[in-house]
Amino acid sequence: MPDDCVTLPDGPKAHLQAMSEFQQAVPADYWARPGRLLSLIEQLESLRADGLEPANYYLDTLIQMQEFLHTWGVVLPCDAELASFSFLSALSDLQGGRATSLDQDTIWYSPLLGNRLRAEALTTLALNQASTPAEAFALARPTLPLYVNLRTAYQQALAHFPARWPQVPAGAVLELGDRSPRVDALRERLAAEDYLPEGNASAEQPQPFDETLQGALKQFQRRHYLEPDGKLGPQTLAQLNISPSRRLRQIKTNLERLRWLAADMEPNLLLVDIAAARIQYYRAGDIIWSGRAQVGQPLRETPRLKSLITHVTVNPTWTIPTSIFLQDQLPRIQRNPSYLAQRNIRIFNRQGEELGEADVDWNDPRGILLRQDAGPGNALGKVVIRFSNPFAVYLHDTPSSGLFDTSNRFYSSGCVRVENALDLTAKLFEHEHSNRWQEVQALRASGETRNVHLPRSVPVLLAYWTAEADDQGKLYFRPDTYQTDDRLLAELSQVSATTSHAIQ
Repeated sequence: MPDDCVTLPDGPKAHLQAMSEFQQAVPADYWARPGRLLSLIEQLESLRADGLEPANYYLDTLIQMQEFLHTWGVVLPCDAELASFSFLSALSDLQGGRATSLDQDTIWYSPLLGNRLRAEALTTLALNQASTPAEAFALARPTLPLYVNLRTAYQQALAHFPARWPQVPAGAVLELGDRSPRVDALRERLAAEDYLPEGNASAEQPQPFDETLQGALKQFQRRHYLEPDGKLGPQTLAQLNISPSRRLRQIKTNLERLRWLAADMEPNLLLVDIAAARIQYYRAGDIIWSGRAQVGQPLRETPRLKSLITHVTVNPTWTIPTSIFLQDQLPRIQRNPSYLAQRNIRIFNRQGEELGEADVDWNDPRGILLRQDAGPGNALGKVVIRFSNPFAVYLHDTPSSGLFDTSNRFYSSGCVRVENALDLTAKLFEHEHSNRWQEVQALRASGETRNVHLPRSVPVLLAYWTAEADDQGKLYFRPDTYQTDDRLLAELSQVSATTSHAIQ
């Protein structure tokens, strides 16, 4: 490569292979042909609407190349290589997410799913529309409605969000009937984001916390996944006082997450939406079942992964993981001598021999495991939905059904608790000529613990995103319970290091 060429960074193996294949397939004057380089520049500039930074794709250098081409009528060989690298990198990032290019391990994928990064797919995308980069970008851009809606909302937000919203001062909880300057500030804040008409925020006399204001606040709470109680408490106040610029960054971050989601969606799929603690089961692209979930606490996160559901365990026993035993169960056992007996939990040594409670030094328990018998009080409920993963997590029923009625359902130690888990299980077993659901029902009635394999495996995706929009452009924000937005944004904001590139 000539000395004046940009040193291209290392990338995923699939990207480099695609780069080689593309360079071999296109003619030497590919980027010198009329309008092609200019079209690439325009498409890279359009990536701002996707929350991607055009500078990551050597935009300034490509603009210099266009000027050189306009003056001299040629594109240098190393410049053509750079344009191809930019083109393929942008297509890949748009189609499946930039985190892949940054070599970030954002989601664990089961080996059973095969290789997600396929060079031939990227090369085919670029070559099939080789006459126009615009068409290639249009094909690469996700069509998932969640992505399309959030991208549209992001463009609207970029155009219309103010530099700041009115701040609401901290203080005691405000509710219906209250009257104070903070009520006026709340009214002004909600009007600034169109939850209230502007006239309601600018009355000459202080107005009480009335039903109109309460209704607007409930609407704000619902769109921010807060308990819609119509009261201004600490959590609602924190969400109200998040700045417009931070909201823009949050949308940008979640456009990246929805690119991953779009790449991982399949017509038949069980999707666990972690941040919203909800589950949707797709068949042939349609949602045929949905329900609420309980997911991992902030310090015991439900992992992001994609795998295959292969079987269920009916009437499961629960072998308590060591971490849960030490952190949760042991303190309770030490406080309550009847704790184990009340919950049908038995003690075993590492050889599988059952022990009595008196055989264990509960101040220094070593070499034991606890197992809860199947039954009504079992922590896993009536059924467990199994899929391979290195985190020892699964979906399962739960006796803690009352927690599903709360708005912030981050209660588990990492697994996903499913409301109406047997109904979901029945959907998973729906298959022509299959009698295995009848087998599950018979086992349930017998009380026997046994694994039953699905007629066919079902992909399962556990994903996390904290912003979305509806088809009207209305934004919804979830609290970033796992505190990952800022870290992901920092990774995405890394601009590719480039060496100086002198156009001669």
